[in-house]
Amino acid sequence: MAFDPGTIPGSLLQEYAKGRCGLLVGAGASVGAGLPQWGDLLRQMVAEAKDNVGISDEKVSDYESLIDQGRYLMAASGLKTDLGSFFAGFIRRVFVDSKPAPTELHEAMAKLAQLQFVLTTNYDTLIERTFRKNDPDVTVCTFKDAGEVRRSLSSREFFILKAHGDATKSGDGIILTEQDYRNILFKEPAYQHMLATMFSMYTVIFAGASMTDPEVNLMLNYVASTFAPDSGPTHYALLTKEKINEVEKERWFKDFKIRVIPVSSADEYAELAEFVLALAASALPV
Repeated sequence: MAFDPGTIPGSLLQEYAKGRCGLLVGAGASVGAGLPQWGDLLRQMVAEAKDNVGISDEKVSDYESLIDQGRYLMAASGLKTDLGSFFAGFIRRVFVDSKPAPTELHEAMAKLAQLQFVLTTNYDTLIERTFRKNDPDVTVCTFKDAGEVRRSLSSREFFILKAHGDATKSGDGIILTEQDYRNILFKEPAYQHMLATMFSMYTVIFAGASMTDPEVNLMLNYVASTFAPDSGPTHYALLTKEKINEVEKERWFKDFKIRVIPVSSADEYAELAEFVLALAASALPV
């Protein structure tokens, strides 16, 4: 079943037409390109640690148990430490050297001409490669570039923010663990202000971001701590209708002011791209 454009909230259409929207892209957007989500990435890290570092079979079993239980952040912390100097090379091989190709969803995102920014927790280069087909000079920042983000926001110039690092620059910092995230909050105070500004001034649309992903939760909990959840704009999350219930919808709105827009998981989440295309078309002249 195709996505029904009539289900897009009118308030979201208005904010997008005014250029007051940003897009938050999570790991789910890259799955169609063959890249791993949290559980699979951590299992690959376990194999890497066993092959290159020689962790014991017992430790392998412990990591697998943590991953199976969904205790991703604890497993990630231990694995990043175990991999040590091998970690940067591992990230590059998985997210860059594998040569993933942009998907229909990425191509659809590039048609959102009224966006102010794309904020992503992904390490891959799929988003910037797609947007640079239209604009080779599009600004791409990481969490270390708060000054450039402020400049782009103040000048209303579109930019891409890779909030948790860039796999092509993995030696400069990849945010994977809870400790990593705490470190940038304390050591990069401009980053705190940057995130708070983006979420308090712009409507953010979540695409390909499971609200159970650890990195999304880390960001949301920080943002929610910086201003009252009932202030600022309403945000919107495209979530799988088969996996979200009414209680969860209510909590996302009351706790984070995020309104859920259900989409189907059929045909590899084809409705995600259809939603993006419908939103893009809504602001075109008739």
